[in-house]
Amino acid sequence: MCTASATEREALSLQENAENWPITLISVNGQTTTALLDTGATIAMIDDDLFAADVIDAAIPETRLLGIGGQRMVPVARISSLKAGTWAWSDLRVAVNTEDEFPLQQNILPTSIFQSEVVDFDFPNGRVELYNGDPQRIRGTDRNIMAYTPYEGLILIDIRIAGAPGKALIDTGASVSFLNPSFAVHAGGVRRIEDEQDLFGSDLERNPVKIYRFRNLRFGSHRVSEFDIPVLETEMFAELGLGDQPVMVLGMDLLEHFRVQIDQKQQKLILVR
Repeated sequence: MCTASATEREALSLQENAENWPITLISVNGQTTTALLDTGATIAMIDDDLFAADVIDAAIPETRLLGIGGQRMVPVARISSLKAGTWAWSDLRVAVNTEDEFPLQQNILPTSIFQSEVVDFDFPNGRVELYNGDPQRIRGTDRNIMAYTPYEGLILIDIRIAGAPGKALIDTGASVSFLNPSFAVHAGGVRRIEDEQDLFGSDLERNPVKIYRFRNLRFGSHRVSEFDIPVLETEMFAELGLGDQPVMVLGMDLLEHFRVQIDQKQQKLILVR
């Protein structure tokens, strides 16, 4: 059984890092460490050095973990105590990050673990605020409000590229945004071989990508007239049941320019700029 408690409003400070991931301090069984606050995760992932090996969950010994490298099965365990600010959980079921089987740079907390009505990523001020009520309005800013679809604990919004409709996964655990090949076909684009590189996700999988230039990205009221973006062949979308649907991942290279407010009660995503 998992229980959680917190004060009415909480602000978690974010630590600077090369990937610009939202990383904050947490406590696992009394030990202070860091964790990535990941909108693209559905279960907490904790390093195996932080708890005893004999707490592996015998009832559910493994769970499916998805990343840009595809699906992996990882051990499941229970930890007696996890804290992030004044939020606290006990007897929490988590996936185990074992260095030899599935190395990760960070412990991971899915944002859905917080039961606040609003998860407010205030990237310009280096913090995440957790509170109830309406998302905070900031004077002198523009608000791009979009309904989102919760999908297996993830956040999907509707987007268009060059008029072609598709879905976008909001993923604070992805350092770089990318498209799947299906979206690239539907939206068209020009390949830019000179800019191609390898793409790394929070799971450290190395993935060769193709770079394409597209026109007219639209999500909510936001418009981008022309942009270059990786096109990545990954099993992740098929494993999620999205198959060959046009899908984009909106990663931190784009999200860091906004204040990202997730209204979990109303299922709204607000991008403030």
